[in-house]
Amino acid sequence: MPASDASNFFKQRSRRSPRTYEEYYAEQRVKMAANERRREHLEEQNNEYENYLEEERDEQYERTREKNEQWREFHYDGQYPRYPYHRQYV
Repeated sequence: MPASDASNFFKQRSRRSPRTYEEYYAEQRVKMAANERRREHLEEQNNEYENYLEEERDEQYERTREKNEQWREFHYDGQYPRYPYHRQYV
């Protein structure tokens, strides 16, 4: 937008006169663009947080599984068959 158009933009109507369609449409485009940027930003943050949670859950599950497996091996007395569950099958 040239400088002359920018300076005349606010002079073309008084405060109480109704806005033109172009002014209204330009304002709506600005609002829609801001909403889109905000939505994308929130979506990106949400995805990052979900990835973080998934990694944390996986690590916690792995630590718990290892502890349980170590406990079972330590306390295994050979009198009963080994507990077949919670073991990774390859």
